[in-house]
Amino acid sequence: MIMAFLALALVAVVHELGHLVAARPGGVEVEEFGIGLLPRLCVMERGGMVYSLNAIPLGAFVRVRGELDPAVPGGLAAPPGA
Repeated sequence: MIMAFLALALVAVVHELGHLVAARPGGVEVEEFGIGLLPRLCVMERGGMVYSLNAIPLGAFVRVRGELDPAVPGGLAAPPGA
């Protein structure tokens, strides 16, 4: 059971790393890469991006700039070239 849990957590982290790697060359600013779910236990900021280790060890996430707001220039939801 523990091995299955660790395998699932690893898959989630690798999946979110894929989002991180794809966003940067696409010109979308990544605001945070987090492992686990909130609340935060440890935070490190590097190169304008926040890396967080969170309390609930289920999954991972990438928070990108303008994810839902097309009015944010250079954000994920912005029209191309905006």
